[in-house]
Amino acid sequence: MDFLKNRLLTIILVLCLVLTIFIGITANNRSNEGAIQGVINSVIAPIQKQVYNAGQRIYNIFSFLSSISTLRKENIELKSQIQDLKLKLIDYEKIKFENTELNRLLQYKNDNNFKYISANVIGKVGDNWFNVVILDVGSNDGVKKGCYVRAADGLVGKVVEVNSTTSKVMTILDENSKIPVTINETGDDGLLIGSNNDSLCKVQFLPSVTKADKGNIVITSNITTNPDVLVPSGIIVGTIERIEYEKINLSKTAFIKPAVDFSKIKKVQVLVK
Repeated sequence: MDFLKNRLLTIILVLCLVLTIFIGITANNRSNEGAIQGVINSVIAPIQKQVYNAGQRIYNIFSFLSSISTLRKENIELKSQIQDLKLKLIDYEKIKFENTELNRLLQYKNDNNFKYISANVIGKVGDNWFNVVILDVGSNDGVKKGCYVRAADGLVGKVVEVNSTTSKVMTILDENSKIPVTINETGDDGLLIGSNNDSLCKVQFLPSVTKADKGNIVITSNITTNPDVLVPSGIIVGTIERIEYEKINLSKTAFIKPAVDFSKIKKVQVLVK
């Protein structure tokens, strides 16, 4: 009986010892594992942080590049839209200008002695683009050589060549134009010719005693040498810029700024007898 008690006690003591050793070993292993894990974390964590930061930067770069690509596409589309709007604005301004010019032409009171043929300027020829212009009307429309042509602001010139559907007009800027005119304020007659200047023409053979002065208005005269062409009087030609004395022929020459802006002329009327 005592033997059994001693044996049981021994077994209990052994079991307690084994359990104590197991707990110690287990605790020691966990401590070791924690230490190892700490070492691993201390090594890997900085690398992991750098990898994360690098990945974030790469993502940001790709996002930036993607946004640039999107902005470029939007910029191209906006430029295209702006170009379309510019073209529409140009067309609008062109139509507006032509309508204004046409309305001003229609405001002229018709003279029973003339037939008014509306025309468009479709071309310009010669060394100086403003010396000769081409109209989209011709003999089929009743246009004849020598007919005067006017725009909304004043005299353009006269017809020098006629085809069936087009005609050429020599403008008052051409030195060969030679159109009889009158100084409105003084009644002095002279001969209008071009001056080889893009912006001025001149009136020759004014009387040496003329009272014409700067700012006076020059208008067409009804003097003509061609009985088949009826010359309209009173069409504004321009205004006097300056007057010079010509010693050779004992007369004065007036330099005229045309009333018509030949760089913008689009709509005209041909005056037919």
